[in-house]
Amino acid sequence: MCLSPLLAAPPAPRDVGLEPVLLLAPGVVAHADRARLILHPPRKTRERLLESSLPWESATLNWFSILREGDRFRLWYECYDVAGWPTSDDTSFCYAESTDGIHWTRPQLGLTEYQGSTANNILFRQIGKNAHRSRVHGTCVFLDPAAPPEERYKAVSQGQFQGLGDRPYYIAGMTSPDGLRWQRLPKPIGDDFADSQYSGFRDPASGQYWLYGRASGRGGRAVGRAHTPSFTRFDSLANDVCLQAYADQPPGQDHYNSACQLCPLVPGLVLAFPSLFQHQSDTLDIRLAVAHPTGEFLWPERDAPFIPLGAPGDWDGGSLYFGNGGCLPIGAGEEWAFYYSASRLKHGEVELENLRDPKNRRVITRAVAPAGRLAGYRAEDDVGQLRTVPLRSPGRRLQLNARVTAGGEIRVALLRPDGSPIPGRATIDCTPITGDSRKAPVIWTTGSDLLALEGLIVHFELRQADLFGLQFAGE
Repeated sequence: MCLSPLLAAPPAPRDVGLEPVLLLAPGVVAHADRARLILHPPRKTRERLLESSLPWESATLNWFSILREGDRFRLWYECYDVAGWPTSDDTSFCYAESTDGIHWTRPQLGLTEYQGSTANNILFRQIGKNAHRSRVHGTCVFLDPAAPPEERYKAVSQGQFQGLGDRPYYIAGMTSPDGLRWQRLPKPIGDDFADSQYSGFRDPASGQYWLYGRASGRGGRAVGRAHTPSFTRFDSLANDVCLQAYADQPPGQDHYNSACQLCPLVPGLVLAFPSLFQHQSDTLDIRLAVAHPTGEFLWPERDAPFIPLGAPGDWDGGSLYFGNGGCLPIGAGEEWAFYYSASRLKHGEVELENLRDPKNRRVITRAVAPAGRLAGYRAEDDVGQLRTVPLRSPGRRLQLNARVTAGGEIRVALLRPDGSPIPGRATIDCTPITGDSRKAPVIWTTGSDLLALEGLIVHFELRQADLFGLQFAGE
């Protein structure tokens, strides 16, 4: 097949440095022929990592956030107890930690009294002052390393602020020096009606705080976003509805929560794991979308779940919700874990009578996959081709994150930014890439050096292969 003709006005090369480039990221692949992007769902471990076992968890666990700090995993979660349900005093905001992300302990923190004892892992039951005091709901926790020490941890949740209007809940902000002792900001950080779980982070590149949460959009529930240089105030999330039902999506489907985070491998790439609420079946599974912070979200395979439901009636067969920050490197970083909560109960079945049965309570679990292999390009027929936009890097070698099945291969050609071929770097000159590697070297008959050019288009031919990403290496 012929390569593309020369471009009359080639776009400016995109700087990618020496960082990994995932082909699912918007704006990386310029053209694909007989190759399509497909999801690679992670493997469910079926581990029941955290489940209700204490009196203040006696109704169920709910929304949670997770971080990895060095060799320690930290988890914040909300839970409900049967004694208080459903009142303003039925919720505990709790903490757990782990050294491996699998085995979790609930430390006795001594911070909050529950039924006459502070020997528990409860951070607080209600937070705020006077009439502004309320329980938490939908809390996300994130680390802000650039903040003053007393504000290194930040959180966003539902909160009461009486006297501001008829709205019962606004978006509330909290800060903490250690993730354990929290203080609520005196004023709302957003005026939207607060519901479901928020997600947020501080983008290291721009210094901006980003917030994602419930909005209304096409089809019903949707996700909006806002950003600001100051954590104390966000514009309405309704001003930028970024995740919603697509135009030809079947009716009765909408996006329940946001679950947006920065990609642990690629700077500036946002991963979203919202739950698709299918009203007819009353179930929720987890989907995947990707975007740059201010760009449009794209769905690698919009009609397929990233983490599917289990069998009906099983402990993960009714509803799944991704944890805030739940995509994390594990081990030496060669694998990613995807933390989420699961229940056999469907959305409309979350009632106290059902929750009295321990088998119905929500469980925190995870799935795992090789790092960076969320979705990849696969040839639809015998041979598929794709090529990138012009890329610029100081790297002098190219390596691929790819899996090639028996009898298949990948060949690579390099083009100048205007689309013209580079002698000695055609697909016919490329040593076929086979096997399974996250860093497979690309070598041509004349060597592997990429030459000193101000940008390259990378052209691929795929046979029985999945191609996930590329990376320039070695200056």
